[in-house]
Amino acid sequence: MSAPELIATTTRPTPPHARRSPMRHRRWWVAAGGVVILAGSLAGVQAYVAAQNQTAPVLALARDVGWGRQLVDGDLVVAAAIPDEHVRTIDAGDRDHVLGRVAAYTLAAGTLLTQAELTTERVPAAGQMVVGVLLKPGGLPAQGVRPQDRVLLTPTSASSTAQLTAPASGIVLDSGSPTADGSVVVDVVIDGAHNAIAVPAGAGQVVLSLLASSGR
Repeated sequence: MSAPELIATTTRPTPPHARRSPMRHRRWWVAAGGVVILAGSLAGVQAYVAAQNQTAPVLALARDVGWGRQLVDGDLVVAAAIPDEHVRTIDAGDRDHVLGRVAAYTLAAGTLLTQAELTTERVPAAGQMVVGVLLKPGGLPAQGVRPQDRVLLTPTSASSTAQLTAPASGIVLDSGSPTADGSVVVDVVIDGAHNAIAVPAGAGQVVLSLLASSGR
């Protein structure tokens, strides 16, 4: 009798592609989580940008309005502006409350209207006066002046009353266009107690200096 044959059995290894790798499975979830977080971040950024760019209807000027003039309906238009806590614009719904109010300074067409530019009083107010200041070349800063600028009027040595007239501070209401010789007339509202400055100012015998803003 022949010796029993020993049958060797071999176990085939599982192919690499058939194995489930815990690490690979974990990486899939990490990648999916990253995509979700990224999508959420993008949505948040888009929502923030949309909120920042949201406009509101506000009042703007359709044309120039001279100082001391009451606003009428034709002076106003509605503009779309992004709200800003530093700019106190007037809501378009307050149009009726704006009509009839007085321009405290000359207002330029196309600008957004603010409460600080309007008053319920006459211009000049009681106790004030408006001086037309004739300024020759060199009599004012090179950049010129604008409405709402605070200025100081100082008599020059050419004025016969220079030693008797004290400088006067005031607020610019408007600035005219230069004439052929470069002179400019600037309307300045001053305290009525300094009315002596009016004579040299009208004769072109004052120098206008720009003062620091008072926060207007």
